[in-house]
Amino acid sequence: MLEFDVLQSGLVILLLLALGDVLTHFTRGAVPAVLFAGLAYMLCCWAGVLPEDLLESSGLGELPAAVMMMVIVNMGASMDISKFVSNWRVALLAALVFAGQLLALFSVVGGIYGVNTAIGGLPGGMAAALIVQERARSLGYEQIITLSVLIMTTQALVGGPAATLCIKKEAARLLASGETLPEKHEDAEAKPHSGKRRGITLQYGALLKLYAVSWIASRLGMLTGLPRYVLCLLLGLLLSRLGILGKNELSASKSEGFVFFLLMAVVLAGFSTTTPQMFTQMLPPLLLILLTDLVAITLLSALVGRMLGFSAYMGIALGMNIMIGFPLNMLISQDVIYRLVVDERKRAILMSEIGDRMVICGMISVTFLSTTAASFLVALMK
Repeated sequence: MLEFDVLQSGLVILLLLALGDVLTHFTRGAVPAVLFAGLAYMLCCWAGVLPEDLLESSGLGELPAAVMMMVIVNMGASMDISKFVSNWRVALLAALVFAGQLLALFSVVGGIYGVNTAIGGLPGGMAAALIVQERARSLGYEQIITLSVLIMTTQALVGGPAATLCIKKEAARLLASGETLPEKHEDAEAKPHSGKRRGITLQYGALLKLYAVSWIASRLGMLTGLPRYVLCLLLGLLLSRLGILGKNELSASKSEGFVFFLLMAVVLAGFSTTTPQMFTQMLPPLLLILLTDLVAITLLSALVGRMLGFSAYMGIALGMNIMIGFPLNMLISQDVIYRLVVDERKRAILMSEIGDRMVICGMISVTFLSTTAASFLVALMK
């Protein structure tokens, strides 16, 4: 009755994730749900209550690799090149700060703990973390998997407060200065996709497109030797511009919930092989990585931001995107601005000036730079 078969294992995974959702509600989103869920699973494994092979027992173990590629294709399709071009200073800041952060990470953390640990501590979103974990798992480096999971789930706890403080200072500065902020023109979100996309509505058309593009990317990767995740991102971007892919095919497929359940299950599984000794061993490099990231981003963002015409506060807030990503960057911007300003017109202007830049910088940092960097840098892990 209590055998961990497909149904029971899947149920336990969902219960852990639901528990994480409940607990994160009490922290107002300050601590990610998956961190609560992962820690609960880890403690249950230590106590012998739950098995370490829960993901495999659930029958879901083989799916996430394909799903991850589909998600990255969708990420590429959602990127709006015209917005990036008009915000070239934001894009340049994101690229320069990210490069400097990687240099600091490999110099400090790599110099002390080695290249593998530095790669395990790569910043960015879930896509980058899963790429690192996939490589570490293939090499049998359970400690690096643990470190990557911890970085992914704790970096926002460091970057979030720093970004909040800087956005608050920047918004107050703009309000006090009385600067005339330019109204933004309406977004051309659907520009590349004019109405000819849906002549025939296919029930599984959106999933078919995502899966087909993922298959093409994997085959191109075999032929060219390029990382398949980078090819997924580039193909998603290209086919979106050609009107073949929509801005959010994943949502159109009505499978978003199940897809992200699979990805969360993979992250959760990363906690299963963590022993108490491994966890305590990973705390020093984790703290060093977070400190290195925070210091490097703060110094580089302030300097590069000044060079590109941003205030120090705006520069640092933009730089922190690599640690917080979307949607947290947008939510922080909204929360700060709505608390500071009552007037709807001023709110809209500040959101356009601060919020839009944060979202664009997050897309560049987390969606493109971190995913691309992880795809190439994991080859250095030996």
